[in-house]
Amino acid sequence: MKKLLLLCLALAGTSSTFAQANCATATEITADGTFTTGPINGTYLSPCLGGTTNDAGTAMKARWWKYTPTINGEITVTSALAVNPVATTDTRVSILKGTCGAQTCVDSDDDVSATDYRSTLTVPVAAGTTYYIEWDNYWSATTFTFQFTFVATSCVRPGQADFYLPDTYTTTSASLYWNNAIGGPANYDIDWSTTYTAAAGTGTIVSVPAGATTFTQGDISGLPASSNFRYFVRSDCGGSQSAWAGPFYGYLAVPLPYTNDFEDSSKNYTDGFIGFSRITTSPTSNPPSYADGGDGVSMYTFNSTTVASNIRGYFRGVNLVFGEEVTVTFKTRLFTPSTTEPASPMNFDLTVGASQSAIGQTTVVDSFINDSDAEYTTHTATYTAAEDGIHYFGIHNNSDPGAVQTFLFLDTIELTTNLSNNEVVANSFNVSPNPASSLVTISNTTDALINSASIVDMNGRVVKNLKVANLTETQINVSDLAKGVYMINVSSDKGNVTKKLVIK
Repeated sequence: MKKLLLLCLALAGTSSTFAQANCATATEITADGTFTTGPINGTYLSPCLGGTTNDAGTAMKARWWKYTPTINGEITVTSALAVNPVATTDTRVSILKGTCGAQTCVDSDDDVSATDYRSTLTVPVAAGTTYYIEWDNYWSATTFTFQFTFVATSCVRPGQADFYLPDTYTTTSASLYWNNAIGGPANYDIDWSTTYTAAAGTGTIVSVPAGATTFTQGDISGLPASSNFRYFVRSDCGGSQSAWAGPFYGYLAVPLPYTNDFEDSSKNYTDGFIGFSRITTSPTSNPPSYADGGDGVSMYTFNSTTVASNIRGYFRGVNLVFGEEVTVTFKTRLFTPSTTEPASPMNFDLTVGASQSAIGQTTVVDSFINDSDAEYTTHTATYTAAEDGIHYFGIHNNSDPGAVQTFLFLDTIELTTNLSNNEVVANSFNVSPNPASSLVTISNTTDALINSASIVDMNGRVVKNLKVANLTETQINVSDLAKGVYMINVSSDKGNVTKKLVIK
């Protein structure tokens, strides 16, 4: 969706001949250096970034290099060099391995940042494996310069592309997943923090054993309720540790009400929304000012002009109780780059399920169609929770083929509940285990701060008191109480709650 004026760049000071035009004859790199691509007009392969046509609507082209390390390590390729001006350089790079024409993607990069359209990519590499570097012409076919660097290491970190989305979210825990690193380390360290800017190695460190197959699952718990967190992972090779991979981000389930206008940088703008692409628009962008309310951030999906669409976006998880009625409100707007044809109508479903995946979205809440590019349209639907637990709402773009390329912008999500504030607070508190015989933990799924708790027997007598200092979780020892049914009264800054407790 970005547009960059294509200018001829005068490049100098490079140290090699032009790259080859196809994978089979890729120019071999034997040492660190700075290289010139030449005009990007060779054969394009698409394991990483897909597609057959570029931003100008013509056939994709590429230029090729290859490298085979003799020992394990990491390679870095970058076009973010002074010789490539930020204002006029727009590149994309893929790194692949395998047989030409049947390769797998190692990783890819489009932009260094939202304002720097050059590319930088670092990937772990295994001794004896050939890696292919493909620069393509999606944004520009102009010659530019890139730098190649190899660093040997005996303890290799997982690659940035080896990480999967976290799942099995609760309000205070999550499961993290990544492919095992080259060299097969026995253990990994996870560093998590709710401070996004905290440097790697300064958060809470959790050690986990490597998975027995091809990937590792690392579980983290005890996070502040309904928080967002960043995490890094490194390999633990016994006598040494690798560099950290990351940062990556997780978003614990939240209670209702919940809103997301995609404008909060402290929540990574998306606040856990996945599947669609993010765009920032302004009066000088194309499209101009297409966030709800004007300039700013929104999410988007798009149609196809040949086949039905099948693209899904998912909200972050929300914690619901059986019978809770949720009203979901969101806004959409169409856009087409065409200056001669109107936007094609786009249809989509609001779905809900147990995970941020197509297979997990088991219920269609409502279906919608948007046929206007004049302004945002507000959509509303109601869903009643069939069970307690974490729910994920999603938008399924299943538009018919359009007469013209059209984009659907999504903004301003709101989820509200029919429960009163007291009911929300009551449902957010949990007493476990229950029945209990020794320690009882009082926790909550919001950020409510517990001030005190008391246990009352069935005759109304207070048999135990507990004073705490603004904690979201606390424990009471009940091993000295007789078997029977009691009530726990909890006082918090969000309200007072009474829960039944059985002592066995």
